[in-house]
Amino acid sequence: MNQELIIWNYIRSNHVLSITSFHNGEIWAANLFYAVDYERKRLLFMTSEINTKHGAMMLANSHVVGTVCDQIRDVAQLKGLQYAGNATIVNTQEALDIYMQQFPMAKHHQETLWMITFTALKLTDNSAGFGTKYTWNLE
Repeated sequence: MNQELIIWNYIRSNHVLSITSFHNGEIWAANLFYAVDYERKRLLFMTSEINTKHGAMMLANSHVVGTVCDQIRDVAQLKGLQYAGNATIVNTQEALDIYMQQFPMAKHHQETLWMITFTALKLTDNSAGFGTKYTWNLE
């Protein structure tokens, strides 16, 4: 199985990411639910662009980094993803439909829909052998 497919299978098996934004020397992190737009190889999430610190910072600087990780206690089975990419607002019905399909409760607390397009992905998968790494980089 190729590395990109292994990484995307892991991303699709989870639903919470950490995202770190930075602007003017400030750094801020948040945890968010995400939906996968596998066809376009992007993640979709909702957050306010003006009522959250990370949203305001992403408007000013779209470059973000973050993680997706399991909550497994057995170190031999632990997996985790590190990523770098760009977070931008997306205003398409198709993207909204993908997000709402996974998180229908968001209809009642709808915020701004964002997408992350990746520039680099690194998955550590101890279940494939301690410290096994799979990587993907935008070329």
